[in-house]
Amino acid sequence: MPVLLCPLLAAKLVTRGGPALTLVHASLACLVVGDLALTLFSPDVTVLVVALPMLVTGAGMGLSAGLVDGQALELVDPARAGMAAGFLNTLRLGSEAIAVAAYGSVLATVLRSRVENGIGTYAGAAQADRVADRAAGGDLARATDLSGAADAEGFTHFLAGAYDSAFHTVLWGLAAICAVLCAVIAALLRGGPARSAACPHRRA
Repeated sequence: MPVLLCPLLAAKLVTRGGPALTLVHASLACLVVGDLALTLFSPDVTVLVVALPMLVTGAGMGLSAGLVDGQALELVDPARAGMAAGFLNTLRLGSEAIAVAAYGSVLATVLRSRVENGIGTYAGAAQADRVADRAAGGDLARATDLSGAADAEGFTHFLAGAYDSAFHTVLWGLAAICAVLCAVIAALLRGGPARSAACPHRRA
């Protein structure tokens, strides 16, 4: 819902004279706070604890969706707006695809490390690689069956805890990346309004 509604809200605020850069900064702040708040997740959290961080993260995604495109295209010669829009979308979708793949890979790698380090404490448990692959896909029951652990219930709890720990580790990394990007963007945009005003192709 935030991804659907926040772009409309951002557009209305900018139309009424609101500063676009303030909304961009608010978007980045929501992403950092949302990522950090996701670390509240645990195997036993309530729906409310799950929903609030995701709503904040969704607001961060939604506030900048469309707004960044509009701000970027204002600096382009109108005759080249189509080409610029295509290039911008290519960068956006391409970077999202790479980011999702990298996130999944890092999560699976960290989870495999957690499983390999702890599987030896459960009698009969083996096949750490296959177990970790199943657990990474969310199928803890099948992962427990593959392990052959004598204490199936205890091993399932172990896998849930290992996934939770791996998820938190990746989230801290994502929050750190968002914080660094926020600082980089703030530095790049310093003095941006003055340069934009001087751009000969800027549209009113």
